[in-house]
Amino acid sequence: MPRRPFVFRNLGLKLLAVAIALGVWFALSGQRRERISERSYRIPLSLVNIPSKTIVASPLPGAVDVRVRGPFTALRQLEPEKLEAVIDLLSSAPGEKTYRLVPEDINVPPEIEVIALSPAEVRVVLDQVAERLLPIVPALSGEVAAGSQVVDVTVDPRIARVIGPATALGRMSGIGTEPVSLANRAATFSATTTVLPDVPGVRVRAGQIVNVTVRIGPAPTTTPGSAAGAPPH
Repeated sequence: MPRRPFVFRNLGLKLLAVAIALGVWFALSGQRRERISERSYRIPLSLVNIPSKTIVASPLPGAVDVRVRGPFTALRQLEPEKLEAVIDLLSSAPGEKTYRLVPEDINVPPEIEVIALSPAEVRVVLDQVAERLLPIVPALSGEVAAGSQVVDVTVDPRIARVIGPATALGRMSGIGTEPVSLANRAATFSATTTVLPDVPGVRVRAGQIVNVTVRIGPAPTTTPGSAAGAPPH
């Protein structure tokens, strides 16, 4: 039986290898020919690995503006809702530190390049976690009806248990509420409202919903001649 020429041996495998090589070449050359584009996104900022028994005590930017560059197809397939800027607080100690955002902090695919970030730096203050019992001070808004006045204001419960940064809690003498409206009130009334911490990082652990009772009575009246400084008869 005559032997087949070398070029025809394993012809199927050789043709498959050629096809694969051509496919890879076309794919790579297509990427090189594809136009490069840029896009901007507004993405969330996440803090990870916050040390135990500490809390972030500083305001943080709500989002980060990022501009990326890459092949048009890759950018079109990018899912912006899955992007985020990440600051790793592992091994961080209580105190203030400024973290610089770099392209590696953005979770983009390898073919996408991060070319701009704003803000470029984020100030983070870490503090020890503490708890306190604070008196609740109801907030009031508006004016009672003409001829009436506020006689007394009580709240139940009177105390809220709050948790938050130790430094901030140490400066607080009380905690407020969502305002209770007095508009055109002429009689005693009660209203339910919510305790409202206004310090970053502070939250209520117990006593968040309170009942405020406002006692309203008639305003004092004056008669002609009874006002201070009136001339004697």
